[in-house]
Amino acid sequence: MNELGATRSLICPALAMNSIFNLGPLRRIPNEMMTWRSCPLRLCRALAGATLMLCLAGCGDRDTVGVQLHSRAPSGQGVLHLEITAQVAGPQTGLRYKWFSVAGGCNPQESDRPITSFKFADGATRDRVSVEVWRDGRVVGQNGIDVKLDEVRASLAALDQIPEDLRIEITAVPPYEPQGGPDTRADIAGKVGGKLASGYSVVLYARASEIWYIQPIAYASHAIRPDNTWTSWTHTGSSYAALLVRPGFEPVPRLDVLPKVGGYVVARTVVEGMRK
Repeated sequence: MNELGATRSLICPALAMNSIFNLGPLRRIPNEMMTWRSCPLRLCRALAGATLMLCLAGCGDRDTVGVQLHSRAPSGQGVLHLEITAQVAGPQTGLRYKWFSVAGGCNPQESDRPITSFKFADGATRDRVSVEVWRDGRVVGQNGIDVKLDEVRASLAALDQIPEDLRIEITAVPPYEPQGGPDTRADIAGKVGGKLASGYSVVLYARASEIWYIQPIAYASHAIRPDNTWTSWTHTGSSYAALLVRPGFEPVPRLDVLPKVGGYVVARTVVEGMRK
């Protein structure tokens, strides 16, 4: 090899090494770092979260499932009930569901179906329902949902709760006069028992010619005295009814059938007129 060839062989490797270790890109690193420093914090957090999810996806238990809970008000049940459904992502063979709540009740508490009927505890308007998803004797997924009884449903639920000890009686029974009429008149009186809430009142009806008429005038209601008695007058009829009602009850002047106990009507009594 001549001297020129030897010189070229030495120079070429040197140039190659200089190309590999070119410091130009390294000089740009501070500028790149300044650009990253200006990135929004949420972008950095999103990248970190994505990285974490990728790690978990690669390292997690493939037998686990994701669980999302949903609630809805079912038809045909009381206002205190909700239907809770578990939406499961992942292998679903051999799954069993165990349901829990803080104060209310779940029915069923355990089954192989991802659904349960939840009932609020008496007086409660909030709760938390949770589920554990089991397979082969171990938990493979779980989640919870906060449930709330809205104001409308809460007020309806309150109407469904009637103290069992509430009662009403007619102690002064008007006479039996099946035809009745606007020119008839008789005294009627009675009493109520049990723990009364504020604002309760009495609504009276007399039955004449197979129709119940409110007494003694349309839309009338009667106050309850401090000693739990009440008194009024009525047109006569064959039978007489007294309703113990909550505030907000809207009486109907004429009825074919009396309202049953429930909602705004918390107690009721019906007596036949006093025969001579």
